[in-house]
Amino acid sequence: MEILKDEYGLSEHDVADDLFRNYWERGHYKKYDESRGSLNNWIAGYVCLYLNHMLRRCSVRKKNKINQRIDPLDQRNQANLVWIDKDNGRDDPDYQPEIIIDTTDPEDLCIAKETLDFVYGHFSKTETEYLMGEIGLDEAAGLEGTTCDAFRKRLERRKADFKTALKMANLD
Repeated sequence: MEILKDEYGLSEHDVADDLFRNYWERGHYKKYDESRGSLNNWIAGYVCLYLNHMLRRCSVRKKNKINQRIDPLDQRNQANLVWIDKDNGRDDPDYQPEIIIDTTDPEDLCIAKETLDFVYGHFSKTETEYLMGEIGLDEAAGLEGTTCDAFRKRLERRKADFKTALKMANLD
């Protein structure tokens, strides 16, 4: 009840009115069975389940609400989130490419070429173009025939696999 009051601005009176209206209009009082338990326990269980229902119902907030705290992992809140495309340099204004090789050292150039060949062998052409910032997320997802969210998640898994494979290759 405290969460409903503090987080969502509902009063106890509003919650109780809504609970009773729902209980009466939907005929939930007809579901009570004396043979299964006492009336007090049934009402306590009903109120507990209803409060959980109210929390779930209130948890999805409007887009225009200022300073909202939402759970990004809850699928119902996906419409309220803006995914920052950190892998695509074109969409990320703070992107600065990392200089990881010394172009004057032949050994570094050889290692860079082998790593690039490994990248091209691991990732598809579309994934590589997306990672290099040549195409956007929506275009890459369209070329792969998936949604943007599915493409992003699959690419995250493939990047994790790639990092693991690189570590294994460096250990040998």
